[in-house]
Amino acid sequence: MTALGSPRKGNRSSHSPTKRKRADTVPVPFPTNKRARLETSLNVSSAEDVKALQAVESKYEVQVQSVISSSKIQKKVTSVLRHLTAPPNSDATTSAAQKIRVAVLRAKASDAGKLISIAEIAKRELAKGKDDGRNWFQYISLGEEIKEIPRDDGNTIIEETRLGGGEDDDDFETMKTPFERAVEGQPRLRGVPIMSLFLCRASIEELKRRYGEQTNASPA
Repeated sequence: MTALGSPRKGNRSSHSPTKRKRADTVPVPFPTNKRARLETSLNVSSAEDVKALQAVESKYEVQVQSVISSSKIQKKVTSVLRHLTAPPNSDATTSAAQKIRVAVLRAKASDAGKLISIAEIAKRELAKGKDDGRNWFQYISLGEEIKEIPRDDGNTIIEETRLGGGEDDDDFETMKTPFERAVEGQPRLRGVPIMSLFLCRASIEELKRRYGEQTNASPA
């Protein structure tokens, strides 16, 4: 005879609490820290530009540097030369070690003069090399960065008019047009020109076809 209240074999309660996984056993998504695509960094939009830059990014060792008003020219020059003249990495695979290095300088129109100065000094230093090591190749592309600008809220004009020299003031409010009412509170968009200069020590066919080429190398 079965004892009263004793649980029967094989008759487990369906209300047993669900076991929780330990925190260290729950899979955590691996953080992604991918750099921006080259065509995004340089703010190009045309299909031809995107296609050319995607090919460059996949084939060559590309370094992008932004030039702003506070950038130090000598520091940027040193960084460009370090990238372009770095010796092959002995730990890398053969294909990776033989990749052509490309330095890209990117600046807004207001800082384009500083960008050109950095490039000219870097080219002058590269030209001091020996044989083919003295050659440089340059390509220039133009893009556009879209910026939001707050709209002025001071569109309402209150005018005080005195009629007949009396003491009463009539306030008049200028009526807004339907367009002004539609865009009220919305930011304005303005395109800012972006200049990108590519500098390398070998000719890049993809860039040459798209942007033309400047070089100090003797014609073949």
